[in-house]
Formats: sequence, structure tokens, C-alpha cells
Amino acid sequence: MREQYEYLLSQFDILALIQIVVIALVIYAVLSLTQNTQADILLRGTLAFFALLLLVGKVFQLTLINWMLENAAPGMVLVVAVIFAPELRRLLERLGRTGGYIAHPFASLDPTSTEKMIEATTTTAGILSRRSWGGLLVIEREAGLEDIAGTGTRLNAKISPELLLSVFYPNSELHDLAVLVRGDDVIAAGCMLPMSEEAARDQHLGSRHRAAVGITEQTDAIAIAISEETGAISLSANGKLARHLTEEQLRRRLHAIFRPRIDGTRSLPVRMPTWMNRR
Repeated sequence: MREQYEYLLSQFDILALIQIVVIALVIYAVLSLTQNTQADILLRGTLAFFALLLLVGKVFQLTLINWMLENAAPGMVLVVAVIFAPELRRLLERLGRTGGYIAHPFASLDPTSTEKMIEATTTTAGILSRRSWGGLLVIEREAGLEDIAGTGTRLNAKISPELLLSVFYPNSELHDLAVLVRGDDVIAAGCMLPMSEEAARDQHLGSRHRAAVGITEQTDAIAIAISEETGAISLSANGKLARHLTEEQLRRRLHAIFRPRIDGTRSLPVRMPTWMNRR
């Protein structure tokens, strides 16, 4: 035993330390991404299954099971890629957005356009809420949403409450789906969004709210949903949903999210869940 310890210590160097740190970070990233998701249950189930196989194989000396476990690494990589595909995509998207910020550290966005967008969206949300008209607005940030825009009708018009209200009028052809906003432009209306599987477990959430959560799970966009049944205003970011907001609460949260743009610097990812707390 002592000889084994001495051997291990002799092999430990700065390169080994770096490898340990990298592996620890990868494990931490996976656990963070899967926390409170369906993948969390799948991960625990997979680990429990292989731990049980390992125990049975070692205790009863089952040659076939032991051989399978020793040679299962390539297959495990494929299993992990299939099971955690949404989480891996989310991680790569976050890395891509971080890389974009590093590549363009001095990029800035027009603060006037951002202020106009915030005022138009909050005013529209307040009117829709009072009239109990349903609405769904998606505000693009760093991640491009051209694929989402392609599912709807192109407008390419300057944002205004009047334009948004005409789109969400109950008899409008486009009122049921999402409006895509980029800066102070309304890019498209009638856009289809991905539905959140996590939000589907909440029976109190309708299709608008599931779509709002779904687009913010997959991108860094911000989504505003107004319930047609209750008139409640909700705001979603990073897959989280803040519900029953007033018009002024919505305005404060949007200012908090887009403050870097208003200050003339590039916007960074939203820190959760600080701004989501209802005040």
C-alpha cells in the first residue's frame, strides 16, 4: 500500500493538477446545467444503474458484465450526448455568446433605441393587460433569431405601441403567435416558438407562457407574455418566469436587463434570479 501511495505521489505534477481541475470544472458545469431539470433525474438514474452493475459484477465476479463496463466508454459518450443534448447545446450557446463578447469588447448598442423599445413594450403590455388581450413579445439579445423570424411574417417596422396593438388585436391574423423585436425594430409577427418541456409540467401555464419559457431556455432572448384569460403580465429569461407583474415592475426589470445598452456598453448575460424577484 505504501509503495502505491509513493508511486501516485511521484506521478503528481502540475499537469496532473491541471487535468484534475479541468475534469472538476466539466463535472460542475454538467451538474449546474442539469439541476432541476429532467436531465437531472436521467443522470441520477444512469449513475445508479451503472453503479449497481459494477457492484453486482464485482461481488459475483460476473465476467461478461465486468468486460462490458470496462469497454463501455465509447458507448457512454454517445449515451451522454443523446441524453443531455439540450443541456450541451445550452452550454455551447453560452460559450459562443461569451466568445462574441470577448471578440468585440468595445461594441455598443444605441441607448436611445433601447429606451424606445422598453417604453413601447411596457406600454403595450400594460394596455394588453387592461384589455385582457393575449400577447407574446420576444426581444432579441446576443443570440440571433433569424430562424424564428423565418417562421412568421416579416414586418421590418419601427416599434410603437400602436403597431403592436394592431398585431395583437383579437381578430388579427397574427395575434396568436409571437412578435420578434430587435432593438427598436419589429422584425416579424406570427412567429412560432419552441415549447418548454419543463414548463409543461405546470398545469397553470398556457401555450404562450410555455413558448416564452421555451425560447429563453434555448437562447438569451427576453420574452414578455400577457395572459388572455387573466391579463397577467409575465417576463421570462434564462428559462425562468416571473409572473403577475405590473407595468412598472416590467419596466424596472427591462431597465435592469438592458442597462449596459442604455449606458452604451455591450450587454452581458442576465444574472438569475436577482432581477426575477418581484418587488
